[in-house]
Amino acid sequence: MNPLYLETAFDVGTKLARDAVWHGARCNWFGPVHEDFTGTQMLGCGTMGPTLYDGTAGIGLFLARLHRATGDPLAARTASGGIAHALDRAADIPDALHRGFYTGFLGIGYAAMEAGAALDREDLRAQGLAMVHRAVALSPEGRVAIDVMSGNAGTIPVLLALGAAHAAPSLTEAAIVAGEWLLDASEPSDRGLSWNAMGEMAELVDLSSLADDLVADFRAQRRPNLTGLSHGAGGVGWALLELAAVSGDDRFAAAGRAAFAYEDSWFDTPSDQWPDLRSHDAGKPLGVAPAAWCHGAVGIGLARIRAFELTSDATMRPAIQSALRITARSVIGQLARTSCNYSLCHGAAGDAELFLSWAQASGDSEARTLVDEIARHGIDTYATPARPWPSGTPGASESPSLMLGLAGTGHFYLRAFDPTATPSVLLLTPPATPRIPTALAA
Repeated sequence: MNPLYLETAFDVGTKLARDAVWHGARCNWFGPVHEDFTGTQMLGCGTMGPTLYDGTAGIGLFLARLHRATGDPLAARTASGGIAHALDRAADIPDALHRGFYTGFLGIGYAAMEAGAALDREDLRAQGLAMVHRAVALSPEGRVAIDVMSGNAGTIPVLLALGAAHAAPSLTEAAIVAGEWLLDASEPSDRGLSWNAMGEMAELVDLSSLADDLVADFRAQRRPNLTGLSHGAGGVGWALLELAAVSGDDRFAAAGRAAFAYEDSWFDTPSDQWPDLRSHDAGKPLGVAPAAWCHGAVGIGLARIRAFELTSDATMRPAIQSALRITARSVIGQLARTSCNYSLCHGAAGDAELFLSWAQASGDSEARTLVDEIARHGIDTYATPARPWPSGTPGASESPSLMLGLAGTGHFYLRAFDPTATPSVLLLTPPATPRIPTALAA
């Protein structure tokens, strides 16, 4: 354990506590936000929403975990204020995102329950559990997205974890229902199984503020279904394998493996990359996916590491090694730049999570060395000279949020200090899951 990492997390938390804006028992932060302006999205400055991804729930979660690690009362007070804001303003979330983990009620409930445990606040745990049940009450067959970021796939690991931790079979049953819906929504092909997550999202969200030609162009294009963790087949495959491990239902295991087969089929050996299926010409990918949690190697690698833990299936290892290799190349390039984004979603802090997870799973000392290199670079470049930490929002400097900004950077340093004491927010895993049937793991 390097005490500099905990000190860096503490300094980030102190900055967040300093910048909090209070109203009674609730607090919020100013940061970069995108606003609709004449049919386009413009970057501006505003207050944060309530979500886990880029709102007060995520900031509160980091501060609560910081308090647990340090005992700092200011972190505890500010965590309580951020969580209180998230619980109070949950209704601000668009209807289509209500059920989501990173974008909806489920993430707010999870953050409140985790904060309640860290702060010894039974009232927060109770309010968080009520918010989780509020999310569960929303039918997965209704207006709900598919993916890990906002949809049914993202709910499954969280519901399984909470169901096990709180002896709540209704939450486990809700995860199974979400899995059934994902099976029904899958699209089989010669490549394997995939899901039209982006097309589904386009039908759910309100696009009325965008220019008509942009909306028409988006809907006219039928992109290949995505790979990757947050929006793609890899994330759905991971969720289904978690469900198979708990339920023992071979259908979920088979579908999860077919999702990984789809993802593997897109890997381009000559370029040693997965393509970026968001950009294409008549179905032909243009360019390569970034090495990030949201799209590309980091998220793909995290999902496969967990799949390997669940199944002991050696066929997962090639994708893991590819993801580690691609991400290592990317990190070397990032650290050589004048400014290196330290966000969890698509920055160096998120990249480090891949190496940290593999070091924990395999004991690989080289992977742990890369985590330390990323951590030390951030300290030397930003923390020690008191420079702003670059955020994951293009065109913006610091952001307070968990997945795009300071709270996520601080959370990374808590993980780098002691990964066993601070759970990942990039890949939630249910505790003590059994192995998938060996016939499928062979």
